[in-house]
Amino acid sequence: MEELSLKEFLNLGKKDLKGKVVVFPTDTVYGIGALIDDYEGIKKIFDIKQRPYDRPLANLCFSIDQVKQYVLKIPKSVREILEEDWPGALTVIFLKKPDLELPFNKDTVSFRMPLSIVALKLLRHFGPLATTSINLHGSKELNTLNDIKEVFGSQIDYLITDKEIFSSVPSTVIDVTGETIKVVREGQIKIRA
Repeated sequence: MEELSLKEFLNLGKKDLKGKVVVFPTDTVYGIGALIDDYEGIKKIFDIKQRPYDRPLANLCFSIDQVKQYVLKIPKSVREILEEDWPGALTVIFLKKPDLELPFNKDTVSFRMPLSIVALKLLRHFGPLATTSINLHGSKELNTLNDIKEVFGSQIDYLITDKEIFSSVPSTVIDVTGETIKVVREGQIKIRA
C-alpha cells in the first residue's frame, strides 16, 4: 500500500490506477474506489469487502456532464433535484445506456457527487470512480486511517491521507428508472417523491 497526499496522488496517470484500488475520504465516510470501467479494479473491491457480486457499486462523479456519458436520460425533474442537492449525500439510480459495458452493472447505474474537496479533485482528475464504503460487507464502516490500515493495509494499492470532516450519515438513494421518482433509502437529504 502506498500512502499519498492528494497532491501526490494527482501526479499519477489513469494507467497507474488500472487494476488498482484507492481509499480516500468523501463527505460521508472513507470510500474505496476504482476506475468506473476497470473490471479488475472493481472486482478487487468486491473481493476485499467480501461483497456479493449482485450488489453493484455506486459511482462518484464530478459533474452532471460526466453522468450524461453513462445514462440513457436525465429527466428535467431529476436535473432540478441534482442542481439543488449536488454536490451532497444523494445517490441516483439511472437507466444505463444499453450499449455501454460497465462491470457488474446490468441495466442501471448509480451516481453521487460528493461534497468533498478531496473527492471532487480526485474525480475531476481521473473521471468517475466505482466506489463503496471501506469495510467488510455488512460491517460498520472504517473511518480512521489506522483502522483502515490495520484491516485492509495489504489489500489496498493507494491510501490518500488528506483529512475530511465526515457526516457519517448515509446518502439518500433515489431510483429514477421508472415513471416516478422512488426513494430507496432516506438519508441526509429529504426528497419528496
